[in-house]
Amino acid sequence: MTKEEFLEGLKKALFSTGSTSLIEENIRFYSSYIDDEAAKGRSMDDIMEELGEPRLIANSIKVAHGYEDVFVGLNAKEEDVDKNTYSYEEEYNENFDKKEESGFKVYNLSGKSLVLPLIITLVVLILVAVAVVKVLKYLAPVLLPILLILFIFVLIRGIFNNRN
Repeated sequence: MTKEEFLEGLKKALFSTGSTSLIEENIRFYSSYIDDEAAKGRSMDDIMEELGEPRLIANSIKVAHGYEDVFVGLNAKEEDVDKNTYSYEEEYNENFDKKEESGFKVYNLSGKSLVLPLIITLVVLILVAVAVVKVLKYLAPVLLPILLILFIFVLIRGIFNNRN
């Protein structure tokens, strides 16, 4: 991968932020970094291998800047970035202030932090299943004879209906 391909990939991956300043700042940073490393005598292949995939770097940048959905707008077009002055960061900060005023704490539930809610949900489902089994255990002596009588009644009715 060349420097230009890397920077273009990073730019495309950051389009979804809608923040031209964030894109330009990171393009300048990585361009300067690549130039500095090349000036030290490192090969372009080594530098590109060290940096890795531009879209993964872009996702890290998005998370670091508070963007909740790092994959939003991945199909954005280049001309949309210049037209789009909307900033998710501003909306996030506004919503954060409102939620703090209302007494709610804001949690970021992306990535690894989804494990805890999944575990809690699983534990609740297990507890509900155990409760249902315990209730059925106590009702079984009453329900089983009633269900058996109903089954026999339906069976006998079916036999008589088939004869007619």
